[in-house]
Amino acid sequence: MPMIYFSLQEANELIQRIKPGVERIIQLRDEIELLDNTQIEFDNKSIENMLLEIELNKSFHEKNLEMYSLIGDLIRKGCIIKELKNMEIDLYSRLNKKEIAFCWKVGDEKILFWHNLNQNCEKRQPIKIVERDYMEELKKLR
Repeated sequence: MPMIYFSLQEANELIQRIKPGVERIIQLRDEIELLDNTQIEFDNKSIENMLLEIELNKSFHEKNLEMYSLIGDLIRKGCIIKELKNMEIDLYSRLNKKEIAFCWKVGDEKILFWHNLNQNCEKRQPIKIVERDYMEELKKLR
């Protein structure tokens, strides 16, 4: 599957469409972590206790399946999840014939930062630089 590239406007529009799915991923991630950290020790091996343990394991795996299905949907739309813990998502673009990534974090209304593909999010720069360069490119076309 080829990489998907977005303009800044397209990336911001996609962010609005994927927010509900991203929020569900966060909810599932937290529920999975809670289930994974839950330690239950039974005093006896009754049928009820064994069934309870099976239900907890079943819930854990169902939530994982749903979460990873949603993550797959995001990837097919062109989203690269850089960090599941903080839900940092990159969307590929081009700037002055170079490949870049727009950075979006849950809680941000729109994309505020970008970085070169060979850099991580810690080296990100304000999106205003991209907006300025896009405007300069448009002026050249006139």
